Amino acid sequence: MDPKEDIGEKATCTTCQFSEDFSNYWTAVLFFRARNGSYHRVPQVPNIGFEGSNGGMTVYYMQDGLGNYQQTSKVTAFKQGFRMLIGEASYRSKQQATRFRQITYTCLEDLGTRFPESMNFPTKPCPAGIMANVMFPTCWDGKNLDTPDHMSHMAYPESGTFESGGPCPASHPVRVSQLMYETIWDTSKFNDKELWPEDGTQPFVWSMGDHTGFGSHGDYVFGWKGDSLQRAMDSACYVNCPTLRPRACRR
Repeated sequence: MDPKEDIGEKATCTTCQFSEDFSNYWTAVLFFRARNGSYHRVPQVPNIGFEGSNGGMTVYYMQDGLGNYQQTSKVTAFKQGFRMLIGEASYRSKQQATRFRQITYTCLEDLGTRFPESMNFPTKPCPAGIMANVMFPTCWDGKNLDTPDHMSHMAYPESGTFESGGPCPASHPVRVSQLMYETIWDTSKFNDKELWPEDGTQPFVWSMGDHTGFGSHGDYVFGWKGDSLQRAMDSACYVNCPTLRPRACRR
């Protein structure tokens, strides 16, 4: 879509929780590579609190760390035309992937598991699946809605983290909300190690051909209607938000 187009004004329906959110959220698709050489698409399952949904990712916009139920810090909402990407699809080593903070995996013992996290795919069967976590940078240059690499207009805090209130660098002085994706892949049906490759290597692969997990990445295209996201960020929202309306249509 042409970035000059206002998605929030043109769109008529959304699959997101709130009716004002027409943004685009994207991650790669996960496949299982079986011992016989066949590939099988891994289904998604809903996160805690979204039981009954048909998979999908959980998207967070945070003023403070996820564990802070008050969410009272001041952040600037993304603007119409804003886009960003985090991660690099071609990366295949930990040394490369350390360029990005907080793109990780959690091997789920149950749906409530959140730790430990790893930068590579889990190397053992995960009883309740694999959660892929993508957290975007939180400091904006205040000028560019996008850049050719879709990343340079964003930066991480120059010290500390978003959760600890670390300051933004002078080059990217505007503190925006922490955007985070959680996607739960139901790998449980593939936990029989007799199905895994004979050499014992982990069997999961991203749709762009990454067998390591280091190429995980996420894309974001802003599409909130009017000033609805800023109003939400100016209120103490946690799961539910008094300034937003639940979606009315379903697709």
